[in-house]
Amino acid sequence: MRRTLLILAAALLASAGARAATLADSHVGFSADRTLVLDGKTYIGKVWTMPGRERHEQIINGFHPVFILRADNPIGEVVLAQLHTTVEFVFPAELRLLGDPHLTRHPVGHEVVNGIPTTQYAVDEKTPEGQAAGNLWLSRDGIPMRVAGNFIAPNGHHSNFRWELSHVKIGPQPDALFEPPQGFNKLPAEAVAPLLGMRLKGARE
Repeated sequence: MRRTLLILAAALLASAGARAATLADSHVGFSADRTLVLDGKTYIGKVWTMPGRERHEQIINGFHPVFILRADNPIGEVVLAQLHTTVEFVFPAELRLLGDPHLTRHPVGHEVVNGIPTTQYAVDEKTPEGQAAGNLWLSRDGIPMRVAGNFIAPNGHHSNFRWELSHVKIGPQPDALFEPPQGFNKLPAEAVAPLLGMRLKGARE
């Protein structure tokens, strides 16, 4: 369960490329509530997105980390306002799935998910990072409304996952959401990873 970037693991399970450090490739800005169920445990957070930029918020071990991701940079940032700290980390290649164009090769139907019309795709992708199988519900604007399935890592470890968005509000999001605060201390990833119960690879490792 304690995979890298706990809050994102469900939707980011594999990718053949190292194109970007964002989760998806939506064509519009939006905000949404996000529910992640990973191996039977539920995590609720929020996401804000503009094309090429993402912000994810989650409560983990009493902290409120903010994850900022950009498509033009493989380095993400974690903001821990409670500690007046930011951390740069390498966004793992195996955690990029939804921007992979191969995922839309097998449409199997259409469904309205929490008020958003989507196309449902059957997914069965094997990459060096592992194999993901399940279903993806994608809006015409590239919003990943739902993902459900399982992931098998090269070491044989199985993870069951479900990701779903609700209360989606489409529209431009403020630029300030996607920038870390000024004046915060910068700490190495290994200094804060134990506080969040996760592994983070530092940008300079």
